[in-house]
This record gives sequence, structure tokens and C-alpha cells, in this order.
Amino acid sequence: MVAPLPSLSQALIAFALVAAPADSPYRDDFEFLVDTVKRDYAGFACKPDLDWAAITKRFAPRFEQCKSDRDHVVNVMELLATLRDSHTGVLESKVDGNELPSKFDGLYGAGLCLGHEQGKWLVAGAMPGHALAASLPAGARLLDVGELPAWFALGREERRVARFSGLSSERSFWSSLRNKAFPFGEAQQVSAHFLLPDGKARKFELPRWGPGGKSFDFVGLYLPDGVARADGAVATRLSLPWSKQVGFLKVTGSQDAATVQAFHAAFDTLKGIDALLLDCRSMGGGSDDCAWEMCGRLFPDGVDNGRYGKLAASGSWQFDGPVVMLQDESQVSSAETFAWTLCETKRVVCVGRDTGGWGIIPKSYALPSGLARFRLGVNWRKTPLTNASTEECGWPCDVELPLGPRMAAWSSEERDPTPDPTMELARIVLRTLHAGVAVDEAREGFAALAEGDLAKWTAFEKKAAAKDKALAGEKLAKRFGDDLEAELEQELAALKAAESGDAAGPPDWVGATRRLPRLLARAKGMGLGAKGAPLEKLVKGAAKEAAAQQALLDLLIDPDPRAFDDPARRKAWLGKHGATKSGAWVKTALWK
Repeated sequence: MVAPLPSLSQALIAFALVAAPADSPYRDDFEFLVDTVKRDYAGFACKPDLDWAAITKRFAPRFEQCKSDRDHVVNVMELLATLRDSHTGVLESKVDGNELPSKFDGLYGAGLCLGHEQGKWLVAGAMPGHALAASLPAGARLLDVGELPAWFALGREERRVARFSGLSSERSFWSSLRNKAFPFGEAQQVSAHFLLPDGKARKFELPRWGPGGKSFDFVGLYLPDGVARADGAVATRLSLPWSKQVGFLKVTGSQDAATVQAFHAAFDTLKGIDALLLDCRSMGGGSDDCAWEMCGRLFPDGVDNGRYGKLAASGSWQFDGPVVMLQDESQVSSAETFAWTLCETKRVVCVGRDTGGWGIIPKSYALPSGLARFRLGVNWRKTPLTNASTEECGWPCDVELPLGPRMAAWSSEERDPTPDPTMELARIVLRTLHAGVAVDEAREGFAALAEGDLAKWTAFEKKAAAKDKALAGEKLAKRFGDDLEAELEQELAALKAAESGDAAGPPDWVGATRRLPRLLARAKGMGLGAKGAPLEKLVKGAAKEAAAQQALLDLLIDPDPRAFDDPARRKAWLGKHGATKSGAWVKTALWK
């Protein structure tokens, strides 16, 4: 149970702003924010560690001392960002946007697409015609950029953005930056070391933009051949060895009326299909009603939607055959509603990654001064059938594709340099469903494979192979096992790269510590426990290094933006961690 928040509008504000003029618009705005957030913000129920009283006490002097509209709006941005809610923040302002901090300040993509997992960044693809496409393949791991280790350079950017823009999840943030993740600043190119899938480290000079001065298009470049990108939704029929009537439908828009119209039009072209690949990666949020309207195409008789009543059938016809849904971290808000609706009702098997985790629905407000409008999350909603919360954690994927060096390059269609491993696996799952394997059985079987439970997968594939003659379970298990072995080797090599001079700065001990439990569990299940032992020994032996790096990152995310540059805080950090290798790097590279 969340403890009630103390009253602030009288005692705290009067004390903290006693020196401010009685008619100060900045004071009025601050009082309005304090009271409005206290009264309306729904996130306190699911984020009990938020101490609004302490937060506002800390920010009060900043509003008191503010001298300009620009600084005032920045204060508002930073105050709202403390709620860690991507749905909450300044929408628009009378202050010139060029004078305000921006998410993309100095960030460019070099024409590459990056996948992210708990502090690890892997190349997922390069734009067609990219000069580095042949030498920097999918599955290459970023070690450093701009002479700083990747964990610090990119981690600093995440914390920079988090300071003025609330982030519901790290996963969602990096998904939104997968084609603009490199901190170029004002430079036209930046150097970076990558660990290639063959285990060799190599330095590259990355251009600010991709071919044609553009960024990687992670929607258009993952469409089937012959399908042009269009607003809202696109669809086509695929002729595959096991069926000539496989539908492909990609949602390219948000959950709004225009997308609903485009979705229905695209769906109508697929009448007569016997299986469907429903690609929801990168679909936008919007209205739950629109999400449910589109879901209705998959329920001829409607379906129970829990406390939201019955989800009705929609459109001119409905498809009741097998469906595999592709999802990822870029799906947020009502795009997550779409995902959970089809998953809670057991209508689909979803393949890919967990969604972004924006689970608190916002409302718009205007500051009394009129200087800005902002959104505030006012409705923390749980899913209607399983009562799950997606805020900060997202909707879980049934079959979570590993982010390994070999899996990243999986392609059977010569789509290099833009392989699509999620689609490769989705087609196999759909073929199995089309062959008559039950949805629940397929979901559990392929999930076991992704998590490294070889025994459970073997039991499933032996049973499923009776219906899906082309399953080739041993071959598929070998693909996952080989990727896992390569991931273990790459993780170990990345940690040793700095010591060998193949990367700048100390390795990522914090991220390695976070990734280790799942890696070891998968390795054990795949019979690769011995392969994981050296990594486990190395990571556990670097506990002091991980603690030093975590404390350094904590200085970056300290509520006081001056903490990282405060001499006293630096002295305290060095006093505790200066004897580590990370400490030696900090003294020579950061705090000279």
C-alpha cells in the first residue's frame, strides 16, 4: 500500500519560495504542478519509490531563482521527468524549441541499425549501398565510440535524455534510437571499435549519415520484396513452400482513425489466405478503441475482453486461421493494447521482443502562465484478463528472440545487409501452426527453444514433427545453440578487449553482471554450461569494478545535474573506487 503524500501546497511551497514575488508566474506554475501531480498522477501506485515531497522540495529553489522563460520551461521538463513516465512531459511551449534540450541533440545513426539489450549494442543491419556494409556485418558488437567505452558514452546519452524527458523503460528508449544512437555532437564522423562476429576487433570511421544523407529505415527495409511502404498499413500474399496463400500485413501507423481505415483496406486484400504474419513492430500508440477495432478482424464471433466488455468482430470479413504476430520494444501505449489483446485471448503466438512499457494513460494540462502545455499520466491501467501491468516492463513476448551475433545475421532470402531474424523465426512458427500444431503447444515449445530449454524443446519437436514434416527440430536447435555459444564467446571477448587494447576504457562490467544470469541459464539448458563457466568466473571476479561503474553512472543520474561535476562528489567516488581499473581510467580520461 502506498503511503499518502504529505501536503505541500501550503507549508513546503510557502517556505521554499518565500523570497519569490507574490505574483511570480513561475511560482504559480510550480504550485500548480505540485498540486496537480500529487492529485492526479497515477504512477505513484505502481512506482512506490517516488517521493514527490522530496522531489518538489529539491526543485523549489530552482523555480524560486529562475530568471527566464527558457530556464523555467526546462525546470518544468526536469521536474516532470522525475516521474519516469514516457507519457508524461512538456508537449509544447512558447519558448523556441531550439533553445530547449532535445532527445536527439548530437545523435546520428551512421546509416546503421542497432539492437540493444541491457547495455549491449549489436549491429542489426546497414542501409543498402552503405560503404561499410561488407566490412561491418550484422552481429558486430559496439565496444567504444568517440574514444569512450560504449557503456559510458551511450549510457551518458540515456541519462542526459532521462533528465528532461521521462523514460518508462530503457528498452523503449534504445528502440526509439536504434537508427540514431551515436553521439556525434557537431562532428561529421566518429571513430568506433566493433567486435566482429568472427571474434576480431576492428576500428571504423562512421559517417554522420547513411547513403543519401538518410537514416536506416527500420520499417521500409523490413518489408517483403515488392511491397512499398505506405501510411497506416500494407499487405501482400506470400507464396511459401508450405502454402501459396500466406498473408503478410504490416501496421505502419498509429492507433488512429486513418490507420484503422488503412488496416481494413489492407486486410480486405487478403481474403482467402490460410495463415497470417501480422507485423506490428514499430506501430504507434493512440486510441485503445482503434486497437480493438483492428483486433476485431481476427475474431469472427467476437471475444471476451474482460472488464472492457466484449471485443466485437470488425470489418467485412474475419480471419480465424493461424496467426503469428511480430512485436518489439518500439510498441508503446495503445500499440501494447493491441499486443496484449491478441495475446491474452490466446489468439496468436508472438515472436520478437517485449514491448516498450508505457502503461499509464496521459491527460493534457496547461500551465497557469501559458508558457507550456504538458501531459501527465492519470490512468494506470492493467490488462483486462490477466490483470498485468505493462508500465516500465512492457507486454512479454511469447518467443523472445536472442540478441546474439549469429542470430542477428539470420536470413534465408539474401537480404543482406538487412537480415530479419524475427521474420525468419516467425515463418517457422507459423508453418508449424498451419500444419495443425495447437497454439498453446507451439507457444510453449518455441519459447523453450528461445530460453535454452533443450529438453523441453526436444520433447515438443518430436511431437510437432508428426504434423510439421519440415520442422527440422535438431537443425533449429543447433542454430540457437551455435548462436548462444557465439554470444558467450563474444561476451567474454568484449570484456577482454580493453585489456588487450582493442577498445577504449574499461569493459562493461555493469551490463555483463545484468546479462549473466539469463546467459548462464540458457547455457546450462543447452548443455553449454562449461562454455559459460569462464564468463561467470570473470564477471563474479570483477564485482568491485561493477560497483565502481555503477556508482559512476549513479552520479550521472543523480537528481542534482551538477553531481557529476561536483568536486566533493568526485573526491568521494575516487576515495572509494579510485584503486580499481575503472578508477584509474576515470582519473586519466574523465577527471584529469
